[in-house]
Amino acid sequence: MYLYLYDSLLKERQYTAALSNLETQLLDLGISGKIVRLTSLLSPRQIIQEEIRRSKDLKTVIVVGDDTVFTKIVQYAADLPVTFGWVPIGPKTELATRFGLPYGAACAPILSRRRLMSVDVGQFNQYFFIDYCTVPLCHVTMVIDNTITISATEEKMSCHVWNMASPKKGEMPPGYTPMPDDGQLEIVLQPIAKKSFFGSTIAPASIFPFTEVKMKLEKTTPIEIDGHTVKENQITLRVSPQPLKLIVGKAV
Repeated sequence: MYLYLYDSLLKERQYTAALSNLETQLLDLGISGKIVRLTSLLSPRQIIQEEIRRSKDLKTVIVVGDDTVFTKIVQYAADLPVTFGWVPIGPKTELATRFGLPYGAACAPILSRRRLMSVDVGQFNQYFFIDYCTVPLCHVTMVIDNTITISATEEKMSCHVWNMASPKKGEMPPGYTPMPDDGQLEIVLQPIAKKSFFGSTIAPASIFPFTEVKMKLEKTTPIEIDGHTVKENQITLRVSPQPLKLIVGKAV
């Protein structure tokens, strides 16, 4: 059984044709299913759990929407026992293209072929992410895998976890290419070196593979995970033992 979760944005008239074409393709391929339109009343996790309870045949959840809605669903539901598919429709679909997923109805044959990829999942406190996590410049103390302690209480440091290579040129350290299916994550620490008359000098980044990182920030700070912002000052980063099963058009 297929469950299709439609982004609430898709009720706008500009997406009517794209949805009609998609639904025709899904019907022709024999992979149509139950459609649930997302609202603010129930979380995606609650919706999926309820559908699993109702039907033990539910194995695949297809998100229909852009990068924002897909990563939001992953943020709360990545650990549920289903395979995820994704039909990108909406204003922002850059992440979808990295998984080889074309826009709209062109994605239907990919869903039918069911080429699966096991995508590593990071866990940030109670949230999940598959693309990146960024803690901005701050004073921080962290413990990596209960063995390495790093304290940056005098100079500020930014912390990044990239599960996938960033499309932004020059954002990542030279020579560093993360792999979203290698079973591990790395935390990239970028300190600001000594200040001088000419300004602050960027020091070389340090990269640490990890299973768990515990961080304490000087104050509650906005932190970005897969494009969504949360505010925390106590952080636990983990590698989820359960990868995300995702239908893709190509290997990343």
